Amino acid sequence: MQNIDSYLFMLKKFLGSLMMPLPLVLLLLVWAVLMLLRKKTRWLGGIFTLLATALLFAASYAPIANRLIAPLEQEYPGYQVAAEPADYVAVLGHAHASSEIQPITSQLSPTGVVRVTEGIRIYRLNPGSKLIFSGDKFEEPFSYAEKSRQLAISLGVPAEDILLIEGVKDTAEETLALAAAYANSNLVLVTSASHMPRAMMLCSKVGLQPIPAPTNYLAKPVRKKLLFPSARTLAKTQYWAHEKLGQLWTRLTLHAGEKPTRAVSVQPASEDKAH
Repeated sequence: MQNIDSYLFMLKKFLGSLMMPLPLVLLLLVWAVLMLLRKKTRWLGGIFTLLATALLFAASYAPIANRLIAPLEQEYPGYQVAAEPADYVAVLGHAHASSEIQPITSQLSPTGVVRVTEGIRIYRLNPGSKLIFSGDKFEEPFSYAEKSRQLAISLGVPAEDILLIEGVKDTAEETLALAAAYANSNLVLVTSASHMPRAMMLCSKVGLQPIPAPTNYLAKPVRKKLLFPSARTLAKTQYWAHEKLGQLWTRLTLHAGEKPTRAVSVQPASEDKAH
């Protein structure tokens, strides 16, 4: 059963990556070249070339990308201090790469650094609360949760105020683990603004009702009159496509009451872990 779950996870990641804007553009161009090699289908090759060019332009042009991603990011407002202090501040995982020669701020992805920083900010707004970091190793020597712990400690958070959820490989497993351990607590959930709608959808399916705290907003006001397509804007469109596909996958596959597909460790962080 675990092997089947692993294969489904890999299939989800493969199909999701294939459906991103840049791979789609490359597939259209490859198909266009094949069509252009034959006289009878050259007109079709021209159409595919135009489609690929139009898709690449739309995906990398800031006004279009912002109009796509802004509705996702605006679905939940930014965190405001509530009358009742939070018990826990859960920061969802992202990507990381361990390195002995790079500072901890470079071992977490830029998105991960923003999430951890926002989590620390909210933790400090709620005296007596604890931080929860989640994430798997993904072939690395240390988990994402452990690397987040290291960053938080380097920024002044006491180790005893940090809890780790390890062995969870995606948002679905993170929310299941949070629901199992903290369903009856006043919980704040920190993640990227574009990811928050899907995270809250998954929380709802497992009976968890956290306070949303979106961060890492990508849609920015466009003030320049002369704009050109850019790779940075293309990355924003990729986030949008990733979340839309993730929401579709969630609606199709996830059922309330589903259990994590592998062992999950929920534990306090300790000072004796490797740095």
